[in-house]
Amino acid sequence: MNFRIRLHTNEQLDNLSLSGPILLQTLSSLKLINKLFGNHKQLTKGILEYCTTQSKKKSFRIIDLGCGGGDSIYKISNKLNKKGIQASFIGIDGNPESIAYARSQYMKYDHIKFRTENILDTEFTIPECDILISSHFMYHFKDDQFVKFIKKVQQKEIKHLIFSELKRSIIAYFLFKFSSFILPISKVAKKDGLVAIRRAFTVNELENILDKSNVKNYSINKKFWFRTLTKIDL
Repeated sequence: MNFRIRLHTNEQLDNLSLSGPILLQTLSSLKLINKLFGNHKQLTKGILEYCTTQSKKKSFRIIDLGCGGGDSIYKISNKLNKKGIQASFIGIDGNPESIAYARSQYMKYDHIKFRTENILDTEFTIPECDILISSHFMYHFKDDQFVKFIKKVQQKEIKHLIFSELKRSIIAYFLFKFSSFILPISKVAKKDGLVAIRRAFTVNELENILDKSNVKNYSINKKFWFRTLTKIDL
């Protein structure tokens, strides 16, 4: 295995027709992984830091790309609410069964909505929002696709982007491989997790993509458990 080069193999979860118990078990597994490895906490903290600097803004429109079962939105919404920050959310995912599950889980929250759209489609239109976020999704883009996507975002009125991603590392790969034996997660989550690590960006690759996109104001922060949090001001 050559970890110097990004893998471009699809995961089982990339099958947008995946449904039934296998999908539900995997969404539940991802929810647990996001909690255990700090993804919810890191993403929420990044959003909170930005919102608290916008003293003139009373409410925020937040879009979550690749929202899966919607657990990230729910955690973020709860934290912002506790801090007195008003926000509305739209979660977007390409799998209609994932969106159906998310709607069933959070239907009582009027400020949380979900849509089924293929984000990787060149015809995908980014909804109007103040903050664009994603978790474990941007590595689905090839480098040139990611550059084009960022340039597309720059044409909108979107002010801030936050991407929480894995960081490609041989250490991360084998740590997850062996720890997954004791984690109560599905077989799909275990196999997809290893593929995802090999598909992930390094910090240098992210910097190169953002520079090619003519992004001037950004930060890429290394986080625990071989993760990165990229924040972009447009």
